[in-house]
Amino acid sequence: MNTILIIIGLLAIAAGVGYFLIKKGKIKDSDGDFIPDVVEDKVDEVKGKVQKKVKAVKTRVKNVKEEIEDVVEEIEDVFQAIKGKVTKSKLNSLTKDQLVKAAKTDHGVELDGSVKKSTLVNKVYSLYNKK
Repeated sequence: MNTILIIIGLLAIAAGVGYFLIKKGKIKDSDGDFIPDVVEDKVDEVKGKVQKKVKAVKTRVKNVKEEIEDVVEEIEDVFQAIKGKVTKSKLNSLTKDQLVKAAKTDHGVELDGSVKKSTLVNKVYSLYNKK
């Protein structure tokens, strides 16, 4: 409680000193709103910088969204490449997650992703060759 009172007291003293200096003309306040012009200028400068950063972030988010869409298209292309003749070398180029997903979407079979990749490749290969 004492700390809060000390902080409030210091802020009141600072405000009083600021008011006194503005009235004496030591601190410039051309519009008479008791906010020093230096502070107003700094706030305007910071606003401009923030607006530029917001615009840059929005642009980056848009670019990332486009890149994610490209990645999704590439993943779909990988699965389309499998649709031809499935070979173990094609399956080896996929990740474990892609192999599990391919087995689930194409054959409705849940595979355990914690096994070795070679085991997954063999299981998925056998699924495709049973058709």
